[in-house]
Amino acid sequence: MKKLIIFDLDGTLIDTLEDLKNSVNYALNLRSFPLKSREDVRKAIGNGVAKLVARSIPDNENNPEYLKTLADFRKHYSKNSCVDTIPYAGVMEVLINLKSQGYILAVATNKLTDVARPLVEGFYPKLFDFIQGDEPGMDRKPGPMMIETLCQCFKVKKEEAFYIGDTNVDMQTAVNSGVDYVLVTYGYRTKEELLEQCKESPMIESIRELPAYLKKIESI
Repeated sequence: MKKLIIFDLDGTLIDTLEDLKNSVNYALNLRSFPLKSREDVRKAIGNGVAKLVARSIPDNENNPEYLKTLADFRKHYSKNSCVDTIPYAGVMEVLINLKSQGYILAVATNKLTDVARPLVEGFYPKLFDFIQGDEPGMDRKPGPMMIETLCQCFKVKKEEAFYIGDTNVDMQTAVNSGVDYVLVTYGYRTKEELLEQCKESPMIESIRELPAYLKKIESI
């Protein structure tokens, strides 16, 4: 029986792509680096903002301007993280449904906790029991530390936890953590990319399929 449902944030609960793109381009423009399209940024997302910025500049982390560019991105994004960000259709009703059934709901994201928390609480107030993001001492996904920390926090066994994400990083996170999972195909990887990168991973096309999917796996 599943007790703890853990969600990725960007690309799973909310569409943050436009705001991420704008902050990336703000930082790039300060140094006259080539600007990035929405598609460029989509493909670079998945391992946290440090990797996002590195993948967006010439020579990646080896660029002597990398750390300054990252700092400028973070400063801009911290003030502009919810300009064009929107919730995905159906998420609110699914969260309310799961909460009413007694599930513990949590978020595990590579976003900084201080940035993730107001976004989650702003779009989905009083629905999540814990928001775990990037912070000192916490390994980023696809490492298992976030999932293991949430399981320990709620005294839940791994077989009682379930993870939902939208990228190959999320697949790797679930596998590394030893928890069951499903990937959504509406997020930051196309269905074709997921089928190529994640092979036999279970997938759903709409978040509205999640409650039925949980019932299905629990009946096996």
